[in-house]
Amino acid sequence: MSFVIVAEANLALANFAAETLIKAGYESRAADSQNEAVAISQERRADVVLTDYTLASGDGLGLIAALQKLSPETAVAMATGLGDERLARSALMKGALDYVIKGRDYFAELPGLVGALMDKNQKRLADLDQKIQRYRLLAQLELSNWLDHNFKNILSAVMGSLALIDFNNPDQTQEKRQEYLADSRDSLKTAVTLLESLAAMANVGDGDQEALESVLVASVVDEAWSKVVMAARQTNQGQLISAAERSLFQNNSRWLAPEKVARQDLLTILEALLTNALEAVIQVENPRIVVNLEKTAASLKFEVKDNGRGMDEKVLRHAFEPLFSTKGQVGVGLSLTTVKALVDRHSGEIRLTSVLGQGSSAVFTYHVGV
Repeated sequence: MSFVIVAEANLALANFAAETLIKAGYESRAADSQNEAVAISQERRADVVLTDYTLASGDGLGLIAALQKLSPETAVAMATGLGDERLARSALMKGALDYVIKGRDYFAELPGLVGALMDKNQKRLADLDQKIQRYRLLAQLELSNWLDHNFKNILSAVMGSLALIDFNNPDQTQEKRQEYLADSRDSLKTAVTLLESLAAMANVGDGDQEALESVLVASVVDEAWSKVVMAARQTNQGQLISAAERSLFQNNSRWLAPEKVARQDLLTILEALLTNALEAVIQVENPRIVVNLEKTAASLKFEVKDNGRGMDEKVLRHAFEPLFSTKGQVGVGLSLTTVKALVDRHSGEIRLTSVLGQGSSAVFTYHVGV
């Protein structure tokens, strides 16, 4: 039996609406505040939540936002006597499925309204499922292309170094042969690192998260940058190597004491964002890449900023879509799709800002201990 929550400041009206729905064959409970409606939703996931804008505490917009995080599959609608276009737009932007103006026949029409919302939500969820399946397929293709690009370059470097070893050449010294072997080992280490990153990403969302460890965040940032520079050299892309050697890199996180984090996840996020930043500054005369850090009680807020080519509004809108690239012919890093998945894994958020021709900034929050 479908479960409906009705939230109104006037608890008597909320109870009357709930009783109307019960008579129509639904299960229903009333609430007069945002917190009470959320508490009921935590006890049992609602199929539909109807909320007025005005509540005894909190408001309908806050309830919609809270339910989007708590139960995004629930159909939430704002039902109010306020015919306010700005309010309607705000409700829909926060995730409401509909905005309903209460008329004289509102209570009589209420069961039909709930039924229509459930039908509309069923279609929304089906469309969302199709979109998720499509994104998964695109993500698989993206990883396939990423593997093909990176491992071909790495293995070519290994084979090239090994081919230079010539035991039939009496003039080739043992030291030179050891140097070629060392180059091959370094390339293979890079391949292992890439595979470790893939293994970390494969666990996103499956609940089996990496154990937390106390680390100096500044050392993770430094390691991420070192890996970016090493990858540029190992893939033998002259433009990236030049940009890496010319770039002024600033790690502004050295003030932070050790924090408990999932080190490999954080390293993967930073490495991907720093790689994107490096690729953006290839043609900049004085390239600069900066990592800033702020700390709150529950999270770390990172900013990875560059003074590169920047992105226009169209690119920004699509930046988190699988297979969408801002890099042109250059690119060895993981996409922002993967970065967002790892940030989501730690209950964080990520946003991009950019000015074409002036640079970009990627800001993400990483919840400590999550």
